[in-house]
Amino acid sequence: MTSPASRRTAKRRRRKLNKRGKLLLGFLAAMICFTIWNALHRDSEGNEPSQETAAASDSGQKKEVKKKTAKKTEEQIKTVDRNQKISHYLNEIGFSGTAMIVRNGEIVTHKGFGYADRKHHIPNNPLTSFYVGSSQKALIATAILQLEEKGKLQTSDPVSAYLPQFPNGQTITLKNLLTHTSGIHGHVEGNGAITPDDLIKDIERQGIKRQPGVWDYQDSNYSVLAYIVAEVSGESYEQYITNHIFKPAKMTHAGFYKTYHKEPYPAVGYKLKGGKPITPYMPDLSQLYGAGDIYMSASDMYKFDQALIDGKLYSQKSYKKMFTPGSSSTYGMGFYIASGSYSNHGVMPGFNILNSFSKSGQTIVILLSNIQNNAKLGQVNNKIYQLLNQE
Repeated sequence: MTSPASRRTAKRRRRKLNKRGKLLLGFLAAMICFTIWNALHRDSEGNEPSQETAAASDSGQKKEVKKKTAKKTEEQIKTVDRNQKISHYLNEIGFSGTAMIVRNGEIVTHKGFGYADRKHHIPNNPLTSFYVGSSQKALIATAILQLEEKGKLQTSDPVSAYLPQFPNGQTITLKNLLTHTSGIHGHVEGNGAITPDDLIKDIERQGIKRQPGVWDYQDSNYSVLAYIVAEVSGESYEQYITNHIFKPAKMTHAGFYKTYHKEPYPAVGYKLKGGKPITPYMPDLSQLYGAGDIYMSASDMYKFDQALIDGKLYSQKSYKKMFTPGSSSTYGMGFYIASGSYSNHGVMPGFNILNSFSKSGQTIVILLSNIQNNAKLGQVNNKIYQLLNQE
């Protein structure tokens, strides 16, 4: 039997052991908490950049912004410089009309030169309207290609499918008309008004020169095409062009000759005679049905070109077809095809038009002049391309 002293000693030992156990458990708990906190803290630090890293990131972003700003400023300076050079050149050669030049989506020049109306001293401006002559053939070709996409016709169809009395109509195709290889004589333009029906009858009476396949530029090819547009679509030719080309392309100052003088800024056409401008006689433009009865502003011409490039008016397949030469002449459908660009040209009494854009679509040059013979616009166009390419 243990003595009271022994029992007291054992009790003290148990108390000491309990105290040590509690201290050990507390220490272990503290260590576990510290380990968890440390891990979480490190993870947090890994997800948040240090002040040095954040500063470096901000610095890199600022440098990139500065770089982009400097590049944009450099391009703006180049645009201003090109505008000055082109404006100086057009003034120097006495260009009268509106010029619109676009490079990489930026307008380089869009302004009027000379007078739209010399008698009343009204200057040309960016919204001045001009008759565009044969440049409108591109619109007629677009209409035909649209109707082909809708299954209403085929460019390989014979003309006789739409005009049974047409001379050699079983051999001549719509493509021959589009590429000026039909071999027809064509309508002899008069002065008075003529209906589309009577115009087509006259073309039929004139007969053919040769079998199709040889290049021979005739306005009447496109008069026949305009007539077929109306026959196939169920709309008048004017309604069709308005609804399916002008409106989708947002050509707000484009129209047909009967409304020309209702435009806010219609240009008066001139021709130089003995170095002096005169107003030449303008026939009734019903004589040029589908081939010279449309007017527009430079911005409208630009919108049309851009709509073709962007595929707003027809498919890529039709685009390729339009810009494929139909003969050795390099004329496709409404455009001439050069090594690096597409262009069309229109001349009417008092007006001279050139519309051109690069094959990349990045450069567009539009020259609408109300003096018929004061400049060879093909050469002017080439000079402008040179000025645009100068650094």
